[in-house]
Formats: sequence, C-alpha cells, structure tokens
Amino acid sequence: MIWAFLVIILFLVKKRTKFSFFSPLVLFYLFFLSSIILSTAYHYLMPSNWKFNIAQLDKLSNNDFWISIRVFLKMLIYFSIGVLFYKYSFKVHKNVNFKFDFKIKLPPIKPDYLVLFSLMIITIDIFLVWLLYGNEIFFRDKYSVDYNKVGVMLLEYSLLFLIFLGGILFEKRRLFSSFIAFFVTILCIGFGSRMATIFLLFYFFVIFILYLNKRNKIIFIVLGTPLILLFFGYNMSLRFNEFHGLGPYLALPFSDSSEIIKNSFFNVYYTLVFGVFATFKTLVENSPNYDYLLTSINPSPGFLTDWYVIYKKLRINHYAPFTGIGEVFSYPYFAFFFYFFIGMFFAHSEKIIQRLFINRKAIIGFMLFLLTVAFIPYSFEYNLRSSVRFIYYAMFFMIAQNFFSKIKIKI
Repeated sequence: MIWAFLVIILFLVKKRTKFSFFSPLVLFYLFFLSSIILSTAYHYLMPSNWKFNIAQLDKLSNNDFWISIRVFLKMLIYFSIGVLFYKYSFKVHKNVNFKFDFKIKLPPIKPDYLVLFSLMIITIDIFLVWLLYGNEIFFRDKYSVDYNKVGVMLLEYSLLFLIFLGGILFEKRRLFSSFIAFFVTILCIGFGSRMATIFLLFYFFVIFILYLNKRNKIIFIVLGTPLILLFFGYNMSLRFNEFHGLGPYLALPFSDSSEIIKNSFFNVYYTLVFGVFATFKTLVENSPNYDYLLTSINPSPGFLTDWYVIYKKLRINHYAPFTGIGEVFSYPYFAFFFYFFIGMFFAHSEKIIQRLFINRKAIIGFMLFLLTVAFIPYSFEYNLRSSVRFIYYAMFFMIAQNFFSKIKIKI
C-alpha cells in the first residue's frame, strides 16, 4: 500500500516538476530513491564478507532493514505532500529548464582587488590554523581532536569563500588561482576533512560555469569525474590511517594506494547506503527527548544552546552520529510536519532559484541551490542539527538577496 501511494504522489509531483539538475526537488528525489535502490541491492546481493559493516550496522535482519526503508518511504511521502501543497496553493506550474548561455558577466571588479582580498583571507586563515591546530596540523596522535568549534567553523567558511574567489580569478590570474586551490586543498587534507574534495569540486564548478566552452565542458566531465572519485577515496582514507596530520596524509598514496581504491568504492556506500543502516540504529537507540529536539532545531549558534552538552548523547558511537532522518522519526507526529515543511521549503527554493537563473543571476541562484541541497546528505549521515542549519542558511540567504536586490546604488 505504501509503495502504491508513493508512486501516485510522485506522479502528481512530476506533473508540476520538470527534470533539471538545478532543481533541489529533483536532487532530493534522485538522492533518496537511489539510496533505497542501492541499499536494497547492497543488503540482499552483497556477500557478507565484502560488506563494509561500519560499527556492525550492516548486520540487520530483513525485517529490521525494511523498517528503515519504510521510514524513507514515509519521508518521501510527507515531503511530497508539502511540495504539492505549496505548488497547488501558490499556483506554481512546472519549473522551466535553465537552458541559456552560462557565460555570465561578472561585476566590474578589478582582479588586483580580488587578489589583495584573497591574500588578506589567506593571512587570516594561516593565523587561525596556527591558533586552532598549532603543530598538530602536521602530526597528531588522533584523527578527531576537540578544537574550538566556532574557530573551526569560521575557518571552513573563510576557506569556502577563498576558493570561490580562486575560481573567479582563474581566467585573469591563473597561477594565483591555482595557488589558492592548492592552499585550500592542502589545509583541508591536513584537517583530514572531506571538505578537501567538496571545496575542490566547488572550485572546478565555478570555472566550469564561468569559463569553459561546450567542448571543454564535456572533456572536463569525462576526464575529471574518475579523478575526483579517486581523490575522494584518498580523502576518505585519511580518517582510517594509522598516523594523522598533513605529513602522514601526504605520504599515504605512496604507502598504501590499494586502500585509496577501496575507499573510492567505500564513498558510494557511505554516501548512498550507510545512512539507511545508521537510521535504523538511530530509531533503536534514540530515546525521544523534546528538550533535545528543541535544541536540534534551534537556529541559535551552538554556544547559545545546550548543544555542546547533549551532542555526545546523540551518537551511535565515537565516529558515527545519529542521522537526522532517524532523529525526526523518533517523534512520529513531528516527522509529518517536519518533512511537510521541508517539502514546501524545497518547492519555494526551486521557484526562487528558477527566477534567479532566468534573470541571469546564476551565481546567486547556484549559491542558494548549494545551501538548500546541502540539507540532503547531512540529514542522511549527520545529526538533525547539522542538517537543519542549512535550511536556516538558505532562508537567510533568500532574505538577504531579496533585500539587496531592491537597493539601487548610484555612482
């Protein structure tokens, strides 16, 4: 019955949604439907001795596995009801395909000013790394170390903005742009963070959108995809390395290259399969506590809440947190209203992104797209609080964009 209802409601959503890679709705459905299909194949077809079985989570009975799958089906249904409510209430018809020339005219800012601004950020980032990590950026005993959370967050966002500037500077200051990409990647490798891959992808995407012609885009996709997958495999191998820090991490490809290939396959598992098993474990171990729930959905920074007191209780083990989906469905009635709202929000975000792209504000539209869809993998792998903060970021971005678009500056 639940499958039939899902098929019907997906058909209704499809009537009001065109396929587009820049639609957060489309990406939401692609991600979770792929997850359900791959997880089912992994559970039934993968030999037991081949399974990754992180924290013994893969060893579910068929009944337990389908309990988790039904949670994902309900989530898609609740989400779709929110989407349909928004689209029919506000008479939103099909989104249009974003088929236009992606050669975007950038604001008339001199490259030298961007270089100077980038150097300022690099100086600040070096100071933050020294302040937060010290010599442990090069060698440390453990992968995970408790650093100042606010400082680490500030460092990550400044690196994201820096590599965005690097992408913008690629055409006019190619050598300096490459240095920025190298600097950000090396730092993230030293942290052992998957942000090394994510930031590098962001850098290449900015170049892809702004500067590559159609032929070079095809070459870039064909040659770049396997390289990125291998780099991501290397990036994921860092946390399982015997020694930690930039020195041991850079030596890893020369000492254990087979581990990198193995982890390239592990990435597919961790990205699209692991969350299904971790969600079941979350449902079993997460005792409903509405104080914890309120903290998790509180938009205030963590230090203004009791998050740093409770977050260690919202974990499967030291390495694996509860999943956002599992946390939400620990509160059955809340789950419907939560994903109903998320469905409405994604539909609204799609509408705004479409408007921005049509009005040739592709960079702003793409940034909003990234903020919105970041909710998807974070809800699949991380705590609820880690995922909902991207909804708040996207909301703030929409408000700020709307405010500044009304300001006319006369020179």
